[in-house]
Amino acid sequence: MLEDLIIENFAIIEKIELQFETGMSVLTGETGAGKSIIIDALSMLTGGRASSEMVRHGSKKATLQAVFSLPKNEQLYKLLTEAGIDFDDNELIIYRELTQNGRSTIRVNSVLVNLKTLAMIGSFLVDIQGQNDTQQLLNQDEHLPLLDAFGGEKLSQVRSDYGRTFQDFRAITARIRKLQSSRREITQRLDLLKFQQDELQEADLQPDEENQLLDARGKLNNFKKIADHLQNVQTALNDEQGGAVDLLAEAMQQLQDISAYDTVYAELSQTISDAYYTAQEAARDVAEQFNDLTYDESELIRIDDRLQLIHTLERKYGATVSDVLAFQAKIKQELSVVNDDSYNVEQLQIKQNDLRQILRQKAIKLHEVRQQTARRLEHDVNQQLQDLLMNGAEFAVHFEPIEGFIASGSDKVAFYVQTNKGEGMAPLVKIASGGEAARLMLALKTTFTKQQRIVSIVFDEADTGVSGRVAQAIAKKMQTIAKGSQVLAITHLPQVAAAATHHFLIAKTTEKDRTLTQVTPLDETGRIHAIAMMLSGDNVTDTALANARDLREKISN
Repeated sequence: MLEDLIIENFAIIEKIELQFETGMSVLTGETGAGKSIIIDALSMLTGGRASSEMVRHGSKKATLQAVFSLPKNEQLYKLLTEAGIDFDDNELIIYRELTQNGRSTIRVNSVLVNLKTLAMIGSFLVDIQGQNDTQQLLNQDEHLPLLDAFGGEKLSQVRSDYGRTFQDFRAITARIRKLQSSRREITQRLDLLKFQQDELQEADLQPDEENQLLDARGKLNNFKKIADHLQNVQTALNDEQGGAVDLLAEAMQQLQDISAYDTVYAELSQTISDAYYTAQEAARDVAEQFNDLTYDESELIRIDDRLQLIHTLERKYGATVSDVLAFQAKIKQELSVVNDDSYNVEQLQIKQNDLRQILRQKAIKLHEVRQQTARRLEHDVNQQLQDLLMNGAEFAVHFEPIEGFIASGSDKVAFYVQTNKGEGMAPLVKIASGGEAARLMLALKTTFTKQQRIVSIVFDEADTGVSGRVAQAIAKKMQTIAKGSQVLAITHLPQVAAAATHHFLIAKTTEKDRTLTQVTPLDETGRIHAIAMMLSGDNVTDTALANARDLREKISN
């Protein structure tokens, strides 16, 4: 509920502070006094677009502030939590500042928010109904959303279920179209991938193969040098004239003979002994390497051919064998994706047909629930129209099937009305006059407030074009709405003013060559006088005052 509203340097308002309560409050005053400016300020505080032209002439900035007590609404609580806004005291303070250069600052409970977030929060707090909203009712494109909103949670769940399937169906349809338009490119890509895979599989590269081949080729290319050196090593170790092994054996024997005389000799003997056995083992290994050494020209040719293949693959697929193997793994992965059902148009079409059948059933279900909702809406709105003295009127929801499926289902909905008995039903947009549209809007709003949980509803001259008994019926209807929601109404009708719980008089004055808007809360005496002025004009007579008291008594009871 809106509790406080502070407006400063906004349009012709220098500064006003208003306190609102539950029930129905009206704002009355002459045309141009600033009534709608107050509603404009409230609209900006709940997400409306701002213009620097609204900053009062001569001021650097306009500031707006509203205090709301929070309704019990889990969706709103979730939104505030996600925005990082604390609401432990069950209160929201919304502040908005607008400068002459067009900059706008928005804070909710001291937390900076953007306009989109403010609009989302505001949608739970205030519903402003004006002449533009009556025009919305005359826009047939708005009729289906209005019907769905009336359907509540049950219809919302059915529509969401349909919507999820529709998204799947649309995605697979788009996929099929894309594949069909690019089938040639996909086929060419598939052929290339298969060629590359076959080439690499046939090559059968091993991770360290290139280094091993280079080592083997190096040995074969240097066969004579290696053989000569191994033979020289054998001669040095085991020459018949006395090689290194024999000399170490002699040295070992000499030291062993004197090792008993000094520990140093014993240590030297052990060192020479170790060297002897090491040299002896090395001599055997060298002999084994020399004996195993062979030259195979065909093997050298095979190695050169293999290395040539590896280098060719490296030029095509990667700088090293590791890079080529990584590319091969990537090809395998891409082929598995391309061969998947997501690239198979025939398989996708089967899935598409299955989804089409499921979607058709869900569209039928959504249509049935909408029809049930439409019957309830017709009943409730027709009851409200009777209360608003449109006795010959009849409201109906007209369904027209559409071909195929769209995001909202397979229904096209239009509101039809018969304003006078016997004239027949016709689209609302073609029949309703201004006053009739206003009453229809009020009838719908009264009906929808049973489903919605908006705590404050503003009627900005929504009663334009009516008078007499109809005006009294509208006043009664606003009273009914005020039992469940706070109602603020700008009105020129004395009947509506008489029905209100609270009355604010808006007046325009001039001080020091500047126009100012003033707002005065009226007591009962002031209210009677204001209503009398609405009945008779500036010349308030005793008769006008008596009529105002009588009207106030009749409508209030």
